[in-house]
Amino acid sequence: MIAWDQWHTLLAVFRHGTYATAAKALRIDSTTVGRRLKQLEREVGYELFVRENERLHPTSRCEELLTHIETAAEALRGAEQQSAVDELGAVWRELRITAPPFVVTNLLAPSMDRLTKNLRIKVELIATASKAFLARREADIAIRIDDGPGVTKFDTARIEAEQIGSLEYGIYCAPGRDPESLPWAGLIERYSRSSGSETMLELAGPSGLRYQAHQFETIQKIAASGVARALLPRFIADADPGLTPIGDTILEQPLWMLFHRQDRDILHLKSARAWIKDLTGEWP
Repeated sequence: MIAWDQWHTLLAVFRHGTYATAAKALRIDSTTVGRRLKQLEREVGYELFVRENERLHPTSRCEELLTHIETAAEALRGAEQQSAVDELGAVWRELRITAPPFVVTNLLAPSMDRLTKNLRIKVELIATASKAFLARREADIAIRIDDGPGVTKFDTARIEAEQIGSLEYGIYCAPGRDPESLPWAGLIERYSRSSGSETMLELAGPSGLRYQAHQFETIQKIAASGVARALLPRFIADADPGLTPIGDTILEQPLWMLFHRQDRDILHLKSARAWIKDLTGEWP
């Protein structure tokens, strides 16, 4: 019989991508991780991972295996949560959400009281636009800005995508400034992902972006200082008294919520998804 620590090690390597990071998460050494995986490969009779760009990726047969292991791991996590009670005997659940940094800072974090006042949950907010966190089961829910799940392969056998709204972008600068005289500020391209990077560069034209940063909040501050104009999400820029809109909406992108299909009926996760939809439905 294969021991659970071998399955647990397999899942950790899948989620973290290297022996070193998996070992750190499991609080064991890398040698033990490698030994467990080699033993598991001998017992199942096939290769579990291939190395690509310094990261370990599961083989197709390993992916089939992972579906069952993840189900078992989630069942164990649920059992652990059932035992995580306070002095009154109330069950505490865990919730992990990933979203672009400006969505975490300006939408989710300020409204946390609306989620937690009726639910006994421990919340982890992960500010990233990376899709890997959800795929590796490091998150329960992901909020993403993208053209569509067909383009980005969200709609898989394990992950469900639901469009929950649209994100509008407009041009902004400081009040009293002539926008035509100002250079452009925008996201550093490697950080922009799907957040209107092409539109930003088109607006900037041959001169390009004079000021660049890795988050919208920083671009917002640069524009408000009066030295540049910028393309910004309306739901954060309209609330800034240091900015004034220039013209109409320039860009509109679909907003998606992604979650694991097997979590569809878990009560606290259903409540969290409803909370997110309520928040995005209130955007101006």
